[in-house]
This record gives sequence, structure tokens and C-alpha cells, in this order.
Amino acid sequence: MFYWTSKIKTLSKTISISGSAKLLAAYLQEAPSESLGAYSLQISPIRGGAEVRLEAKGEKVVLPVVPLLHPSRKWLSNGKEPLNQKELLLSPHLSEALAADLRISGLCHADLNGRLFIQTPWLVIDLRPTGTQFRNPESAPDVFSLKTSRLARALLSNRRSEWTQEELTAHAEVSRGLVSRILKVLQADGYLEKTSAATRTTSARYKVSAFDRLLDAWKSADRWAGRVTVQQYSVLSSNAGEIAREVVDSVGKGKVAFTQWFAAHLRFPYTTPPVVSAYVAELGLLNQPLGRKVNIGGNLWLIHPADDGVFRETQQSSGFQLVSDVQIYLDLLQVGQRGPDQAEALRQWEGFAQ
Repeated sequence: MFYWTSKIKTLSKTISISGSAKLLAAYLQEAPSESLGAYSLQISPIRGGAEVRLEAKGEKVVLPVVPLLHPSRKWLSNGKEPLNQKELLLSPHLSEALAADLRISGLCHADLNGRLFIQTPWLVIDLRPTGTQFRNPESAPDVFSLKTSRLARALLSNRRSEWTQEELTAHAEVSRGLVSRILKVLQADGYLEKTSAATRTTSARYKVSAFDRLLDAWKSADRWAGRVTVQQYSVLSSNAGEIAREVVDSVGKGKVAFTQWFAAHLRFPYTTPPVVSAYVAELGLLNQPLGRKVNIGGNLWLIHPADDGVFRETQQSSGFQLVSDVQIYLDLLQVGQRGPDQAEALRQWEGFAQ
């Protein structure tokens, strides 16, 4: 087997590439055809893309180029087409750490900085850059990740309010840069409107313009199991209010906020709450002497959130602290016992998120 290795020098100025067509065009321009002895490498345009052709003494390999703007370790799973050893994965920039794992997996890969790895039964090409001229495009932030969902929760829970970027930053306690990026995404998707432009003395103001669409988008993205730790209890009492008061007494008034059936019942009665559910502020508070711990079938659920954003939009009802209507709705959709029915009834109520 022949090994073809070298270091490729690059310029100091970095260029961001966005769009698969631009990535392919740049690769066709930047990647030279080379030959070494009996071996030749040619990168050529084809209809709708590009291909790499290797030839040597009767041997030939043709690899379609697969442009992928955002490198991912998911490539290593090799779980589905087109990510396989018979194609060349192309990104603007590949880190050395990811490229090393791709080499171990035998996945052919390249970037615009001169990196190229191709492995065949009779040839290994391993070209590596010494600098970074091209970089990957900035990924759009996930609006509904644990931390960024604080912004969606604030906007939806105060649906008629107008916000400045500075107010949202302080309210949600996330970085100003992240707030700026989220606002751009929400505007681009038509969920948010700018109600007043910035001036020399005032900041731009924003307001939710598509409440239902934004809530539906969060509903689709929400993953209950990934954002909570739940401890169920079987308690002797069947009175929801009595159970809730015992939780407050045990946990502490400022460290608990009720959700799901009990909270929805206090906001808009629809069905008798079969379970009392409450978020607690600390993981250790899941261990309370309130009843017998069970894995399933408990009538009391203590829930610790992966992010404390659920405590940032709360409300009072009948002396109990509840999470926001939007949070109650999302939490009810994740469970049985008529939870989704109660969720939709709450959402259709005219006082929802008001």
C-alpha cells in the first residue's frame, strides 16, 4: 500500500462558507489535481456536484463529494447513507480531533483548508493543513434547548408584553449575544415582530406575533425525559390540596412550584387531579418523608428540572406557587391520565397565559 502524506500551508485570514453550493464551488477552486509517480488524483465537477477520481496502474476509485456544512461526531456512527467509506465528506473546516477519529473509522474526508484523507485497499492519502483559512458557518441556536427556552418561556408567558434585548437578557439571565441570536431566529421564522426600531436614545422593542405557532414549535421540540428527574411517592391522602400543603411545609415555600394536573385544576378546572406534581429547586429535595417511594403509580410527583427556568415565570393561585400556564401545558402533554386532555382544555381557556 502506498501512503501519500503532506502538510498544506494556508493563509491567516479566515473566510466563512455558507451554503452547500458555495462549499462545492470553493472546493473545486481550491483543491488542485495532483500526481505522484503512477498515482493521480483529480477533483472534477459533475452534474449537481463534484467527484474525486483516483487512478493507478489499472486501479481506479471514484468518490462522490458530499458537502456538509456542519461537521458532526454523528458521522462516526455511520448509521445511514450517504455517510460511508465510498464517499468523500466535505466541510469548510474539520478539527484535528474529529479528523483523527474519522481516519480511524476509515471515513474519507476533506476540508477547504487542504485536509484530505482517502483510504483504499491500495492507497492512503493523508494531507493535513497547518492553518485555517476557511471556517464553518455559525450554527443557528436551538430556541428550545434548556437554557435558551428561558427566552421562549418569558415571551410566551407574557404574551402581550414588549421587550428590549437588554430586558430579556436580564430577565432570563443568559448572555446578550445569545439573546441577539435568538431574536434574529424568532424574527426570521415569523414568531416575533419588532414593534419599534432602535434610536439614538431608545432600544428596539419586540413582541410575540405568532403565539400559537411558537407554542406549537416548542411542543414539537419538547423532550420531558431530557429535562427532568422525577421521584414518585405513594401517599395515603387522596386530597390534592392537602398533599400540596404537605409538600410546601416539607420542602419550603420558596423552593416549590406546582405543575401538571393540580396546577391546571387551580387555573382552569377540567378534571379531578389524579396526581399532585411539583418542581423542587434542588435535587436533594426529591428525598422527602412524604410517603412511600415508588417507580410508577404514585399520586405525588416531585420533579427537579435540569434548568431552573421553570421558576422564572411563576404565578400564585389559592395560596400556591404555580409554574406558568405555558409550562403547565407542556408538562401535561408528556403524561397519561388525561393529561393531554387537560392541557388542551387549559390552552383553549380565554385566560391562558394572560
